[in-house]
Parts: sequence; C-alpha cells; structure tokens
Amino acid sequence: MPKPSRRRPARPLYRDPRRPIAERIEDLLGRMTPEEKVGQTLQLFGKIPDIADWVRDRHLGSVLGLLREDTIALQETALASRLGIPLLFGIDAIHGHSFDAGATIFPSQLGMSCSWDEGLIEEAARVTAIEASCTGVHWTFSPVFCLPRDLRWGRVNETFGEDPMLIGRFGAAMVRGYQGRDLRSPQSIAACAKHYAGYGDTAGGRDAAEAGHSRRTMRSLFLPPFRAAVEAGVASLMTAYQAIDGQPCTVNRWLLTEVLRGEWGSDALLVTDWDNVGSLHRGQRVCATIEEAAARAIEAGNDLIMQTPGYYDAALAALRSGALPAAALDEAVRRVLRIKFRLGLFENPRLPDAGRAGKVVGCPAHRRVALRAARGGVVLLKNNGILPLAPSRLRRLAVIGPNADNPQDQLGDWSLCFIHTHGRMAHHPRQSVVTVRDGLERRFGPGTAVEYAQGCSGTDAQPDKIARAVRVAESADAVVLVLGDALAYVGEGKSTATLELMGGQNELFAAVAATGTPVVVVLLASKPLAIPDIARRADAVLCAFNPGMEGGTALAEILAGDVSPCGRLSLSFPQHVGQQPVFYNQPPGAHQQGYPDLPGTSFDGLFPFGFGLTYTTFRYRRLRLASQTLRPGEPVVAEVDVFNAGEREGTETVQCYLHDRFTSVTWPVKVLKDYRRVTLPSGEMATVRFELPYESLALADANGDWVVEPGEFTLMVGSSSRDADLLRAEFSVQG
Repeated sequence: MPKPSRRRPARPLYRDPRRPIAERIEDLLGRMTPEEKVGQTLQLFGKIPDIADWVRDRHLGSVLGLLREDTIALQETALASRLGIPLLFGIDAIHGHSFDAGATIFPSQLGMSCSWDEGLIEEAARVTAIEASCTGVHWTFSPVFCLPRDLRWGRVNETFGEDPMLIGRFGAAMVRGYQGRDLRSPQSIAACAKHYAGYGDTAGGRDAAEAGHSRRTMRSLFLPPFRAAVEAGVASLMTAYQAIDGQPCTVNRWLLTEVLRGEWGSDALLVTDWDNVGSLHRGQRVCATIEEAAARAIEAGNDLIMQTPGYYDAALAALRSGALPAAALDEAVRRVLRIKFRLGLFENPRLPDAGRAGKVVGCPAHRRVALRAARGGVVLLKNNGILPLAPSRLRRLAVIGPNADNPQDQLGDWSLCFIHTHGRMAHHPRQSVVTVRDGLERRFGPGTAVEYAQGCSGTDAQPDKIARAVRVAESADAVVLVLGDALAYVGEGKSTATLELMGGQNELFAAVAATGTPVVVVLLASKPLAIPDIARRADAVLCAFNPGMEGGTALAEILAGDVSPCGRLSLSFPQHVGQQPVFYNQPPGAHQQGYPDLPGTSFDGLFPFGFGLTYTTFRYRRLRLASQTLRPGEPVVAEVDVFNAGEREGTETVQCYLHDRFTSVTWPVKVLKDYRRVTLPSGEMATVRFELPYESLALADANGDWVVEPGEFTLMVGSSSRDADLLRAEFSVQG
C-alpha cells in the first residue's frame, strides 16, 4: 500500500512575491467567485455597526476612516478568509495625518501653496506618509487637484490656488512625498488625486452643483493638473461628485476611460467619492435603480465604490442579468488588486506599529517641518513701515480677535474636528497647537506685556466683548488683530453667499482702528476674503490662511522680524463678492473690467495672484531673450537681473508669464509658465534664467487640441501677475 504523500500543497502563484504583479493578479482573479469580486470593488466607512460582518461575509475590499487598533481585527478577518486578500485602509490625511490626535498638522493646501516651494510641499507629504503608515493606514485621499473658480465654494482651502500649472506642480510634489520611491516601502502610502474633474467651478459656487464646462474648457483648465498627477505616478484618483453638462462624473466614460485610461495610459485605481453611486439614483436621478447605477458606474471606469452599501447586492443582480458585463467587473477588480500588490500588502499587511507611532507621530523633527511650511505660506499684503515690530520698543502689545487664540479655526478643515468619538466632537490636544496668542506671548514676553481680548466670536457680534477689546487696544503700543473665518462656514457642503468677515469682525476692526493705536491685521481664513476697508485703513495686513499647528510660532517670528515674509498669493483677493471672477488668467474681450457701482475696480481685484511683500526691496533689470525669433521646436530662453536694494536678506519669487497676442480662439491675457525662488543678501544681484520648452507656448484650440500657433508673443517677468510689476520682451514664432 503506497505511503501517503507528505508534500505540502503548492503555494498559489499569487502568493509568490517573485512573480510579476500582472501574473499574480490574473492567478488570483481566476480563483475568485462573483461575490468576492464584487466585494473587492466596495469600500465602506469603518464606523458603521456591522463593518466586521461586511469583511467576513461579503469580502469587502477596502475600509475608510479607521486607524490604529481599530484596523487590526478587521485586517485579521480579511487575511483569514478563503483567499486571504488584505484590506486596503484609506483615510483623509489632507494636510497632515489629520484624524490622528496629536499628529503633525501642516498648513492647508492653500496655505502651503503660497510658499511656492515644491520641495517644502513634498517634505510635508513625506512626513504625513511616515506618520500615517505606522497607524495601519495605506492610502490617503489627497492631494486635491481641483481648480477653484468661485471663491464662495466651501472647499477653496483644499486647493493649491487658481493656476493650473501651479496646481499640477504642487500636487505632483505631494504625490512624490506620499508615495516615496517605492510604494512597497512600509513608510510610503498611496496618494489619490481628487476630485476628477471640474469640481471647483459649479453653479453659484455651491458644493457639488452642476458645472457647465465644455470639453475644451476641461482640456484647457481642469484636466492639465490631473495629467500632471498621472505623469507623477499617482496610485489612485477620485471621481468628482458633480455633473458636467448634465452627465455626472461618476458615469462619464469620456472622462474616466477615454481620457484617463486611453489618452493618458493610466492604470491608477479610480475610487468614487462618498456615495456617488447612490447619488446617481437618489440625488442626481439619472438612474432609475441602484442596479442601473452600479452597472453604469463600473462600465464608465470606476473601480472602487465608496460608501454605497446597496452597491453589493445591486452589482451582483446586474451581473446575473447581464446589465453589468463580467469583463467590466474584472477590469475593476484587477485595479483594486494591483494597488494592493503594489503596496506589498500580501506580504506585509502593515498592521499598526504602536512603538514606531510613539516615536514619529508629532515628533519635534516633524513639527520643525510644519514650522517651515507655516513660515513659507505667510503673505505680507500691506506694510506702511510698522513691521517688523521691535520687541524692545513695545511696552504693551494687544492681541485681539476671534482667531487669535482659536486652535481649531487656525488648523482649519480636515483636522480631526469632524470625527465624532462616543458622540463628542474630537480635537487635537490643545498643547499641540501654537496659536497666535501663544506665539506672541512666547516671543515678546516677558519684556513686553501681551494682553488678549477675543473681541467677538467670529459667528456672532457681542458688544461687551468689543468694548473690552477697545480698552485693551487703547492701552497698547500696537495691536495684532487676528480675523478670518470659522469652521461653521468652511468645508464640504458649506459654500457661502458672501466673502465678508462674519460675526461682528468688521465692527471689531472699526472700533479698534478708531482708538488710533497702530493695527496689524492677520488673516487666518480658508479663502480670500473681501476686505477693502481693512486693506485701506490697517497699518499692515498679513494672510496665513490656515497655517497649521506651528502657525502661531511662524507669525510671531515674522511680526518680530526674526524671519522675513516670503509668501506669494496663489489666489487673487476680490474687493467684493460680486466682483468675481478675479483670477489673473482672464480671457480678453469683455466690454468692461470694472463695475459702475464699484468704482476704481477691475478684474485685478484687491491683491493679485503672485503678490507678496517682504522686509526688503527687489529691483528687476534687463530682461533679455536669447532669440527674438523661434523656429518650431526651439525653446524660449530668457534672463533677468534681480537686485536686492533693501537693507536685509530676502527671498523673491521671480515669475514668468506668457502673452500670445493673436489666437484662433480666445485665450488668457497672460499665463504663468515658470518661476524661480531666489534668496539674496542686501546689495546682491542674481541673474535668473528661464528656458521654456516650445510646447509651453501651446494653447487649446477649438477642438481642444494643444497646438503652438505661429505669431507674436510677449514674455513677462516680475514679482506678481500685476501688469505694473512685470518687465516685457517681444518675440515671434515662425510657422
């Protein structure tokens, strides 16, 4: 009688890390049941009561919103399943590991964008990846590549500003920071470019309302940043909520498949935003049933359906009826499996590492990066000579305003405040945030008496608080008045009708300014605000948007003159909400630029894109071109001399714009093409060189194709997008 074999069963091919990922995917796919395939294409919020049942019984592919010990049992359940496919854990680590109490929180994307420093943005994302990766998180729903066009939109703070090139560059830097050199590294996390696409310009600025973009507009404005994300190797993209010209992005095959997969060749995972598939049926009402919505979403090109629990049964029903082709479902499953293999989760599911987390999350080295990011994003908008404040000359300093000692509003949106723990609103530890009041007390005291008064709440006016603030201001040598917006009016689903300061802040400014004490206004806000009276009457104005945990330290350093401000606006400020749009890259041809009921204004706005002052003065000289005539394929080569004519070192952001004089379609009057940051000691000069590739001269023609049209061009170089700040040089492009 033959002896029983003692050979172990052969290990499945998909378990062999030496095999190519494509082979492992096909082997695993061939072993999966329809239920396992559908389950892998569903992602659910980790705090729903029956989440464990979904993982065990319905083969859930991904969970969002959980971290640390909350991930362990679910991951172990997934690994113990028939095929042992690991869960993919995602979270909104937006400007830092946002939902981990005490993690390093950086300035908002908008705040970081004002640094115009790609290296700094990449470093912030790398810190976020290091902190998130040790808490059981594999994937962040960041960065945002949206182009905001209406400043009333509640999510302006999540963007990198109004210029498509800057959005693409800064977003790509963030992708590199999150993903590192290899996604398999335990300290890397997958990035997600969102919201694809056209989400930042909807009717009335209302969140997720209809957008009326043409395909040419999409190609010329809203798609280029996402192409930059794909070229940077982004691991995933997120489908936008809204409809474009009547077609929700969730079922827009042109957008999701023809452009992303076909033209750009991307194999990145495509995840819907929260309940997009359910909205096709219940909200946007373009699908009569959830079954129809499930089938159309997968066929259009989505791979992972976020937080639509009804999708699971609906997709199986659509699969059985033939409404959902099996081949379309298989393609989605392939991409879900691909990102898991790329992350190395089959070999290392990356359970949370409490020991490593204790050493790196919110550590001093990471906070130093946050401080540098906060410094870089502060923009000096006005200075009549009062700044910097000399601590040795101040006996009393008043720090006033609703955002002067307000940790949560300083951090801004996506910073733990919307996660509820046992029915209570959660916040980052108070001691982890340096408010403006904290920073000023540490920097100016004890030699200067720093006295604080709130003045108003930012959501409602209180005369007694304003009266106390006036008394504090009257006894001070100078006032730092910290104004802005509140989280009640910020974020997803919170677009506003106005850009005014709310909650009695205008009244507070008027009362404090009337004391005659010099007033420095600091704006901590989620977007540009309409502040013409403040811009006219305040002695100095700084904008830091939402500067993160070290914002108070950075602002105190700048106010005291320890650090010179070097930020530049990535969004234009309007004088009035009705003056919109005020973005710098407007097309020509309007009969009027200003409004007869808003005298003295134009679409340039109050403070223009690219604008920012320093504590020194830079002069531009001798813009020259290597050639005034270009043949097809030749680059534009230019040089300009930049001289520091002030008395202290400073950093200048030298900006290069292009104007195409006559075009086959309307095209912006100027477009940013490149920039250089240069740091110069007092009295020093640098020659700054630009070399623009021939392709950078292209425009999107009537068909949406990018072409270089022969003709006359103007190169403009200077300190902001404002015409008065730019030197000019003419050249022509031959046919």
